[in-house]
Order: sequence, then C-alpha cells, then structure tokens
Amino acid sequence: MVTEPLVLLPSMRFGRLYSRQLDGKVTYLTTDGQLVCEHGEISSTISYWTSIEKRARADGLEAPPRGGFNNPSVCDCQTTEGLNVQVPVDVSFPNRPTSLFEFLEASGTETIKVKGLEARQIPHLKDEAFLSTVGTVTCRHGASRRSLIKKERAMAESKRLPKCGCKLGPLSLQGGLKGLQLGKFAKLCVPT
Repeated sequence: MVTEPLVLLPSMRFGRLYSRQLDGKVTYLTTDGQLVCEHGEISSTISYWTSIEKRARADGLEAPPRGGFNNPSVCDCQTTEGLNVQVPVDVSFPNRPTSLFEFLEASGTETIKVKGLEARQIPHLKDEAFLSTVGTVTCRHGASRRSLIKKERAMAESKRLPKCGCKLGPLSLQGGLKGLQLGKFAKLCVPT
C-alpha cells in the first residue's frame, strides 16, 4: 500500500490526500485528524463563509474577503462535500514534520542564501518569503518583515533599513504551524 506524501496546503496546514470526489475535487486528512478541502479549510469555516456571502448578496453588499483583510484565504469552495464524513478509526493521521524548514527542504522548494545561511521559499504566501535554517523569515533580499515595515513607516531614508521594495505578510497562525519549530536548527516555534 502506497502512502500519499505529506503536503503543505495554502492554509498552512499539513495534510495527506484522503479522497477524490466524482467532480475531481480532493480532500486531505490533516496531522490533527481533520478533513479539509484542497485549500486546507475545514467544513465549518467554508459553511460560515458561504452563509456570509449569501447574506451579503441578499442585502446587495459585497462580502468581506474569506479569511479577512490581513490574511485572506485562497479558498473558493462553495460546498463542503466530502468533508463531513467520519474518518475510520483504522486510518492513521499523517505525522507532523519536525520543522517547517526540514519539510521545505524535503519538498525541494527554491533555495537562496540569506546572510550566509540557506533559506527555503515558503509556498502559498501572497508575498515571496523565505525561511532560513535558524527560523528567520525574510524576503529574497534578506530583509525581515519587521525591517520592511520600519522602512515603510520611515519618514526619511536610512542606511540601516532595507533598500528593496519587498513586502512580507504575517505567517498564518491558524493552520498547522502552531507550536511547530520553524528553522532546522533553531528551537523558535510559532506560538500556540
């Protein structure tokens, strides 16, 4: 029996292919035993979003983006078909990776050097972000999110602030990254 590989879904949850629907849509089983859509969203979240969108249409308004303005979701699912089934007790959940960096390394994501350290591209993020072996998230040019925000807010040019025009959004804390070690060597974890 071939076990499907672990994948990082757009919601930053880790999952393994669980089933394919007749219409070609797939469902994933996460490391914590939840069934999610191909974007990594659970049934109740999709139901909540579709009800808000339906209510907004009825009122002639535009619905807010799924996931909010700061961390929008790419999920466009209109149904929870295949997500509301009981996972048999004999089906084992996939194991969580040791660290996000080691997962990205095993997945073969793009590699760059940031301040002499290897860094791997984090997929599915709106902005191009890289994770170093010690758990630092930077842009392609090595600038941290904090330094890019400082540059954006600065009133005057500074030699200490990044020169690039990159932007980095926050890493999603709602998905499977909670409590996970980010870097290969650092014990830095996403807060639980």
